Amino acid sequence: MNMKRAMMIAVLGVAVAALAVPLVGLNARAAGSAVSARSSVAAKTNAAAPRAASQQMRQETEQTAVASTQDGGYGKISADTVKALGLKRVAKNKLAGVAGKAAQQITASTNSNITPLPPGGRFNAPAGAGNVSSGPPLVGQPVVLNVNDALSAALITTIGGRDNQFSEVALIADWDGREDCAADRGVKVDDFSSVEPDIDFSLTRAAISEHTRGNGHPFFNVYYYGDSVGNVYTGIDVAGSALVDIVFSFNVPALVNSGTSGGFALSNPTAGDCTDDQVTVTGIAVNPVADLGDLDPALCGTIGEVVYVSVFDSEGCASNAANQPIRTRIFAFGLFEGSDAGGGFVALTNVRQVLRSKFANIAGLAVDDDGSLYYQLLDLIQFTGGAIFKATEQCRTVASCDQAGAPNGSAVKGQAPSGGLSGNPRINRMIPTIPDAPTLNAWINNTSAPPVGAVNVGGSRHTNYGGGVSSLFGNIVSLASGGGNVLYAAVSRSFVAGDVSFEQLTEGLFPAPSAFGAAGTPSMIISFADCSGAFDVCSGEATGSVITNVGGILPVADGFADVAQSGLTRTAGVNNFRIFAQGNGPNLAPAAGGTAIVPGTPTGLLKVDMQIDYTLYSGLAVNEENTVFVISGGTPAGIGKNPSPMLGEILCFQDSCPGDRRADFVDLRGDTLPNPPASGGNVGDGDSDRFDHIFYQAPLDQLTLTPAGLAGLARGFLRYTNRLVGTNPAALPLGPGVTLGSTQPVQGDDDTTGSGGSSGGGGGLGGIPAPIIFENLDRGHQVAGGDDQNTPFRGDDDDSGAPIPPGVVAGNPVLTGPLSGGFEFVFGGPVGAAGCVWNGLFINSNGHVTFGEGDTDFTPSVPEFRSGPPRIAPAWTDLNPSARNANLCTFPVQALGFANINAFKVRWINVPQFQDEGCTTNASN
Repeated sequence: MNMKRAMMIAVLGVAVAALAVPLVGLNARAAGSAVSARSSVAAKTNAAAPRAASQQMRQETEQTAVASTQDGGYGKISADTVKALGLKRVAKNKLAGVAGKAAQQITASTNSNITPLPPGGRFNAPAGAGNVSSGPPLVGQPVVLNVNDALSAALITTIGGRDNQFSEVALIADWDGREDCAADRGVKVDDFSSVEPDIDFSLTRAAISEHTRGNGHPFFNVYYYGDSVGNVYTGIDVAGSALVDIVFSFNVPALVNSGTSGGFALSNPTAGDCTDDQVTVTGIAVNPVADLGDLDPALCGTIGEVVYVSVFDSEGCASNAANQPIRTRIFAFGLFEGSDAGGGFVALTNVRQVLRSKFANIAGLAVDDDGSLYYQLLDLIQFTGGAIFKATEQCRTVASCDQAGAPNGSAVKGQAPSGGLSGNPRINRMIPTIPDAPTLNAWINNTSAPPVGAVNVGGSRHTNYGGGVSSLFGNIVSLASGGGNVLYAAVSRSFVAGDVSFEQLTEGLFPAPSAFGAAGTPSMIISFADCSGAFDVCSGEATGSVITNVGGILPVADGFADVAQSGLTRTAGVNNFRIFAQGNGPNLAPAAGGTAIVPGTPTGLLKVDMQIDYTLYSGLAVNEENTVFVISGGTPAGIGKNPSPMLGEILCFQDSCPGDRRADFVDLRGDTLPNPPASGGNVGDGDSDRFDHIFYQAPLDQLTLTPAGLAGLARGFLRYTNRLVGTNPAALPLGPGVTLGSTQPVQGDDDTTGSGGSSGGGGGLGGIPAPIIFENLDRGHQVAGGDDQNTPFRGDDDDSGAPIPPGVVAGNPVLTGPLSGGFEFVFGGPVGAAGCVWNGLFINSNGHVTFGEGDTDFTPSVPEFRSGPPRIAPAWTDLNPSARNANLCTFPVQALGFANINAFKVRWINVPQFQDEGCTTNASN
């Protein structure tokens, strides 16, 4: 395998000594240290006093006049701007001195009870083995969160920052059974408290891998996080304790300047490239399923996950051909499971540089269900505005999979051979390269097709997703993807000249577009959707003696955010988004009978006390129920313009009544702060205000008595069956004998779990149909139905149902006893009737699930629906999840798991209909 960086955890025990060699430019420490959290912050007593950096008035430039100035992403970013963003430089001598200490922390955190095995072997960690504790977590929640559970229902964030005596990566969740949108448990994942190199060092972003024990993967939980000086960490928990045991890290400046860092290599270096010695990680986004052939030729056909990382270089070093400093870079690396049947190790690829841009990025990036990548660029020199771009993969020839002897068309872990010959185009669900937009106004769609301005480079189509440059996009501080490929953004309050000093401290650096008037825009959460603008290919095929395409009829995405109401001419940053919720600042909801500036905004749009700081201390996440979580006032005291010295919260906004991309009004508690496990009392007071939406409050630093900073926010993933967990006994299958997700990545055509369908089936006990058991995705027994093992004991972990009615089919165990059920789905008969309470289900390939027995029926009809087994059929049609065997330009994905304690989700993603496998031409079709 031509990989310079494939770290197998099975050999970490013997390899860890090599990591004691100081790494040039490696600022950070590895995780799970044995050092207690700091008891004092003497090193931080020189914290900057709260200050209000004066902001010069930014006169708005109308979009029509912007094009001539959009080459202006060059020059030096002012010190006031950098300061306002909350960026502080660390002394160079401190950066150099931390490398050796970091290596010591790696060694100290390696558990001696884990026996190293030969290459290709696996960790067989003894029960209860773990790393040495690094002190009690200061997450501020009851420390009962079980990291073996379904992290698809949890959040990860970083806690600490300047003037705080602790700096941690933590998980938080609402699993007590109340469903009151208030975190009631947490746990520390990593602890930087004792090894931060400087007062101005901070963690900035965090993410959770799909590879977790709750998803059935044996032995390992994997997390990602980054910091303010350019380190990217992969923290691996191999023993089941809360803290990670081993951390692999690379330093972006060292990686770019020398080509290697921490054992990682830059696979596509640019001649003469360089960065400043400190850059800031602004975003981490995980694509949970991808073919890793773009990252290493030897990995073509290997399914893993791609991790995208964006960084901001405020000083600059290298320049483009126009002598404009490079400010933003996007990198990608991959993680995949071992090729052995046991899945007992994970490996990391080398790093690929995806984008070099002269424009800045502070909002990070996001990945949608198709594997498309969204990112923000903005002008921090002339303040003309910002833009949101999208990269969408097209069916392409991948050079690394098109070499003599390369495994193009080979079997993909349990599937039949995909049948491709050398040169066959394919979809890998990976964006390998992005050209730098020549202007922020580049790649804009006009009315003709293909979109004018869109550029096809490197096998991807690149579009100006936001429709152009806008000052509103310049105030976006975080991006996150939600269901249906909806993009969400957290927006700071707009700059208003002449505001009183306190209000100005809370404002972004960009004025609102002129359409919003002198008052500007408030802190808010907005969303973008792209459901039209182009037409599909498949519906336009006319069959006969010759198949011809007569033009599609179904609207599909075109790479540009749709206008809020049909018939409007797109105005970027004014009418091509939907307001989800409003915070502090002017109210954009129209008066009764009035006209909204943002079309479609209802009169009663939710508005609460929410302050989205214009700093790097920001975060946004959207879970599988489309509940939105946002950091409000996450900046530590004394940072930047000191916008929120006494505020640090994560707010929770549900969207289910109805699911319309508008935050629901909820009345969960009175004007009382959540106090886990009490959680505020669940007694409303007739309004939906900030108190009803507080999910988490940052703990107070006991020395400064100010809230800890909050930065970075992400949720965990469902279990993606394409990522095989293997057959090792430590791996947990989805059900007794179910091979889906263990040796079979996706279902075959006309298949059900356990049927042995036309493409091999999902497996079963001697051919007996095998249901998927809900509890098998709840290894810690805290999510399914909630936790009844910890106070306030409001969950349900006892069994009261069966995967199939007892006696109907032999060989399927009925779950009994405590910690065996917890999520019982009542369906298919009157409540209390025999056989209507289920703790398992059958997933059928043709877009439906059944209870009691599987069903391979591919001809939906009302009589079959009414006479068959109890069925939920959201997409019942003749689907083919194994379409990749016939056409590498398709990449069907299947996923399932807990979206919440009382919500189980099953997904078919990009699964084409049978016989339509060959008409797909890009991700939109």
